[in-house]
Amino acid sequence: MNSYPPARINPLAGVAAIAMSALTFALAVGVPSSIAPTRTDATLAAARSAPMTGEIAILPPIEVIAVRDTTVANRQSKPRV
Repeated sequence: MNSYPPARINPLAGVAAIAMSALTFALAVGVPSSIAPTRTDATLAAARSAPMTGEIAILPPIEVIAVRDTTVANRQSKPRV
């Protein structure tokens, strides 16, 4: 029976995946939360002073009618084996 050396790439790939996940989490969650203002009055003041831009347009509803192609219907009506 042949004895093969153990594969070292599989555990290293797992460790690298865990490290990249931790780094991604730290950059996506930790950094923005450390930058955000901690006082609620600062957030409210920024929201009040922001200018309201743009207009809201309400469009009338549209009616959608679906039609099934006959070639698709014919292909699917064959008995399945």
